[in-house]
Amino acid sequence: MPLSTRWWAGRNKKESGRAPLFHELREEIPRFRKQGELPARDSGSFSKYFCDLCNSPVTIQELRQCSICGRWGCPDCWTPEYYICNSCHGILKMHLLRSRDEPETGPGGSE
Repeated sequence: MPLSTRWWAGRNKKESGRAPLFHELREEIPRFRKQGELPARDSGSFSKYFCDLCNSPVTIQELRQCSICGRWGCPDCWTPEYYICNSCHGILKMHLLRSRDEPETGPGGSE
């Protein structure tokens, strides 16, 4: 008997009908490059690439690709807590502050 994958249906939405924060960020922030697309290569050396945020040349092993915008970031331009670049982290913090300040609504939708 094959496993059913329908168990996850509806788990992408919160009770209020809104998409989770990650999906909201992906819709709001424009894609810089596709996942897996290589960063810009440093023409001065054969083994280094440029960080998309600070433009410093680093080895490919030091770069990480942001899961939201696709930018490649060096360790100085990276937020390990959410595995996103510092640029997306700033927008995430604004969303978290805004959602913290919004009043909670009950299941009926009234405040």
